[in-house]
Amino acid sequence: MAEKILKSKLVNFLMADVEVNYANVSDVYAVAESGDVDVLAGVLEAFKEAYGGLWVGGKLEVTPTVVRLNANAMNRLVQDGTLDIELPLAWVRKVSVEGGFMTKIVRLDTDAGSVKFRCFGAKDVASLIEKMTLQ
Repeated sequence: MAEKILKSKLVNFLMADVEVNYANVSDVYAVAESGDVDVLAGVLEAFKEAYGGLWVGGKLEVTPTVVRLNANAMNRLVQDGTLDIELPLAWVRKVSVEGGFMTKIVRLDTDAGSVKFRCFGAKDVASLIEKMTLQ
């Protein structure tokens, strides 16, 4: 039986090892008849250097035992690398909310590093995850 989903939201999550598949982006631009892949590449590479990764659009699911982050179809088309995360709640040592533009960022610290995602209602999501880690 599938585990009960306590919360599901659209999110963006920050991934250090994600690379843009510029060949696929070029194909999308060709179909749309607009865009300059070289300009996009410059912006994204500068962003990745400054922030330590790229944001991946997708979906969050919180269950009683895990936090799942999965990339959406568009991001799977144009990005390569880690596009899915399943983080056991038992590994979460600290939950915090950081500032952000338009949406706040939830940071989940583990012994192995941090996972960051942004969404509307971030404070409520962080509270739920923190509550679940205490059980």
